[in-house]
Amino acid sequence: MVNESTNAGLQVRDVVVTYGKTVAVDAASFDVAPGEVLALLGPSGCGKSSLLRAVAGLEPIRSGAVLWDGEDVSEVPVHRRGFGLVFQDGQLFPHRSVAGNIAYGIVHLSKTEQAATVSRLLTMVGLEGYGDRKITELSGGQAQRVALARSLAPKPRLLLLDEPLSALDRSLRERLADDVSATLRAAHTTAIFVTHDHAEAITIADRIAVMDAGAILQIGSAEELTAHPTTARVHAALGI
Repeated sequence: MVNESTNAGLQVRDVVVTYGKTVAVDAASFDVAPGEVLALLGPSGCGKSSLLRAVAGLEPIRSGAVLWDGEDVSEVPVHRRGFGLVFQDGQLFPHRSVAGNIAYGIVHLSKTEQAATVSRLLTMVGLEGYGDRKITELSGGQAQRVALARSLAPKPRLLLLDEPLSALDRSLRERLADDVSATLRAAHTTAIFVTHDHAEAITIADRIAVMDAGAILQIGSAEELTAHPTTARVHAALGI
């Protein structure tokens, strides 16, 4: 059950992102409640990754605001927002072991606490016993599980996932989508998941924000959007 308070969690208000004269994100607004997973769904070039990067602080916003628990964090540097990031390629450190990668963001903890956190997360992502493996010995799916575990280790207040499964083959993506959904819920993580795959969005997210041409067309649960799509583009995005 997610917290329904409108003053808790993430609030995005009329965010505009531009690249020169091109409007990449056009006055986007949405909330993500604590413990909720929201998918940004749309075709390539629709602005979903630009919106995610604006929330993270990786892209400057031309206007609007990003708030956490009602506090404006639009000008807060990326490393001070307390948000975690998972990208398509995972961005793991090849010179570190699996355990070393997961522990990277929790070096302030004692060795005992680090080991316990790593062990717990490896079990959570289905890689129990893989701590000593080299990153180069992992499959693509295993590497993305490690990236997810690493991002969860510091207990981010918001996790941002930018098409983390899109480089994998379809059968593996389908299996990992179930695993990602289970992991986010087991960790009670508030998250935004960017994808162009409607099945992935439906599997992973509590609600879906359908985007096109930089704008959010409609937000709701998969059931709500399927039953009452407001436009033909929403209908098409959901594969119905």
